[in-house]
Amino acid sequence: MKQSTRLVLLGSAVVIAAMVLISPSHLGAFLNLPGLIVVIGGTLIATFLSRPKAEVMAILRSMPALLREEPLPGIRHDVDQLLQFASRYRVASVRNAERELARISNPFVRAGLQQVVDRAPEQELEKTLRWRLSSVLQREQGRVQIINTMAIFAPAFGMLGTLFGLVNMLSGLGESGLQEIGGSMAFAMITTVYGIIAANLLFKPLAIKLERRTNQRLVQMKTLMEGILMVYHKRHPVQIRDVLESMQHGATESTPGTQPNNLTLVGA
Repeated sequence: MKQSTRLVLLGSAVVIAAMVLISPSHLGAFLNLPGLIVVIGGTLIATFLSRPKAEVMAILRSMPALLREEPLPGIRHDVDQLLQFASRYRVASVRNAERELARISNPFVRAGLQQVVDRAPEQELEKTLRWRLSSVLQREQGRVQIINTMAIFAPAFGMLGTLFGLVNMLSGLGESGLQEIGGSMAFAMITTVYGIIAANLLFKPLAIKLERRTNQRLVQMKTLMEGILMVYHKRHPVQIRDVLESMQHGATESTPGTQPNNLTLVGA
């Protein structure tokens, strides 16, 4: 886990602990296992009902990786393989290029260069590459929507748990004293707190982080797409390398707010 992620998680824990410690004599009021089950269980059940099971399971399995902030693998290796293929293909050695094609590990690059070897029309090649980019964008946006859905459901089920607690409290109002009523109300209200914390300190930050990683991945694929199109036109490998390096450098320096606009054009 990166230091920045550790600091954020530690800061969140400190904020929550500070709020709890404001009332040290009533620490037990912040523990409500049935309310936590209602919030987490209800959120998961509603998410499974609203989204495909396989997609939800994939998101749940990927959450630990998002918390660890594992960096995306770079594309230097893919670029090197693409340039090696370009040097073979440029001298009209199709057989050598096909042998080099078999060594390419990235499916996106390999599929694009296969069309280059087959001399597919340029419009068809570009259309296929853009379709692959659009597929990745659509799949990743669906994952982001699932996490955002959880962020919507969590406060709703927190409120639901609170309402059940209030109903239970009001049903015995005539037989309870003020102290018992206050304790019951605090017990009921804490489920709303659980829902707000889950939405704003877990699900929403994870959705933003996943969206940022998706943008980074699509920028990488767009860079490789440009390289494939240059190979199609038999550009010199040195020229291809310079263009791809400049694109990667520009993508690194660009602000996060400018990336989605470019990616929308890619997926169009």
